[in-house]
Amino acid sequence: MKVSENLEFSKKCKEMAEEMKFNLYDIALYDNGEVYRYEHQPANACNNSYSVSKMFTMAAIGLLCDEGKISLDDKIMDYLRDYINYDYDKKWDEVTIKQALAHKTGVAADYLNIYGDDTSNINTDDYLSIVMRLKIEYEPGTYYKYTDDVYYMLSRVVSKVTGKSMLDYLKPKLFNPLKFFEVAWSACPWGYQLGGDCLYCSTQDMLKLGIIFLNGGVFEGTRYLSEEFVNTAIENDLGMLHCEAKSHGKTGSRGQIVAFCKETGKALAMHAYETECYDFRGAAIREFLEK
Repeated sequence: MKVSENLEFSKKCKEMAEEMKFNLYDIALYDNGEVYRYEHQPANACNNSYSVSKMFTMAAIGLLCDEGKISLDDKIMDYLRDYINYDYDKKWDEVTIKQALAHKTGVAADYLNIYGDDTSNINTDDYLSIVMRLKIEYEPGTYYKYTDDVYYMLSRVVSKVTGKSMLDYLKPKLFNPLKFFEVAWSACPWGYQLGGDCLYCSTQDMLKLGIIFLNGGVFEGTRYLSEEFVNTAIENDLGMLHCEAKSHGKTGSRGQIVAFCKETGKALAMHAYETECYDFRGAAIREFLEK
């Protein structure tokens, strides 16, 4: 993916970041076939994408759906039951993969927040047991609660089906053919990716997932996801949400973005580390994607 220079784009990024006092690292914009990048300050080549990671987990599920190995309507417990030898809320038996992707399992608590928690205080290596002991307060599919927990479960589903960690599954399917510069993904003590957090990659590479969803599953002439799955994910808020007036995508803590706008033919990615102000994300989407 060739990155071109655009002085107007860089000037506007700089002005916005300084005006809002936003701790921006860099922004990459795809605009109808052209890619531009603005670096606001030196940073690692690869950075934590925080909850943008969920969109990559959703893509892994999409690949398996397209391969005919799973269905969005499958029950999660059909894949995970063999790992559970303790009591759990039997309502988990009714939760589907689609409901988990949409944060509609029925749980009312968010416990497994790895980037914000001190993992040395977790008293078990079995992270799945932490999630399975959460009580389902509402009928699955009827109540929205944003959590990281269920995306760890989805990571375990990917591993159960493929026999690999989610990172190892995605390398030949997505990361290697898309020529990711480098990628890493934090895992639990048993080696399963967290799913909802802690994927590390460059901003330009993160942008590629936005381009895939913008183009109905295609990047530079190669199809990675079916148009059917892409449309289903967008229409049902699977691994992403409606952003601002016209865009869809995923934001992450500290100021991360992958988003796209079908109407304008643009996609946007951003890495930052902000502790106070989050207004920049919405402003960036409105200014660079929706105009």
